[in-house]
Amino acid sequence: MYFESQLLKSVPGITHGFGSKFDPVPTSVLKSWVDARPTWNQVAGIEIATIIRKGQICGDVDGFFTTTKNPIGVKAADCVPILLAKKDGSKVAALHAGWRGTKLKFVDKFSHFLEAQAEKMSDWVAAIGPAVGGCCYEVSEDLVNDFVATFPEMDADMISPTYRKLDLQAVNACELTRLGIGALDIIAECTYCSMDKVKGPMFHSFRREGAGTRQWSVIGRI
Repeated sequence: MYFESQLLKSVPGITHGFGSKFDPVPTSVLKSWVDARPTWNQVAGIEIATIIRKGQICGDVDGFFTTTKNPIGVKAADCVPILLAKKDGSKVAALHAGWRGTKLKFVDKFSHFLEAQAEKMSDWVAAIGPAVGGCCYEVSEDLVNDFVATFPEMDADMISPTYRKLDLQAVNACELTRLGIGALDIIAECTYCSMDKVKGPMFHSFRREGAGTRQWSVIGRI
């Protein structure tokens, strides 16, 4: 079981998938991912690597961009995975946005990254994958207040739908919309509480399982 965005499926010449506990690497991209995936260290930052070759070593990064046919992706177990593609399928990107990256405005950093290459956000589409939801993501009151101060243009009740809860999917969606993304899709699944009736939890969750368990969100040109 893995998840796909209908929006990304409409982009020509790409494949993608958001993994689950049952298919940590989506089967749609498994072979190409194993053969050509980059090597990197996710550090909850906002650095972006441009992939130019198979098996590229990237260091400390939390985002990827490529015009090649080498697949790119991020790993997460509550943080927000964001997969992006240019509407014509010629370029793709992947971002890992936990609370730190979101608060550091990773989506805004990506927008400037595109601008530096004469790209426009309006020519791109994005899908936000499964992440811990505003239903379950309990944080300190101070962190909620920091988010409200960092994003004053957003409705505070959207950032924090109930006391001491953060909705990182909603914050990143608002940022993408504010920055002019061409179209946006959200897979509204919570990695903490989404359950299969037979198999139980549908996703790895850091808050439920601790470190060492992740699912992958991968996109690539074909």
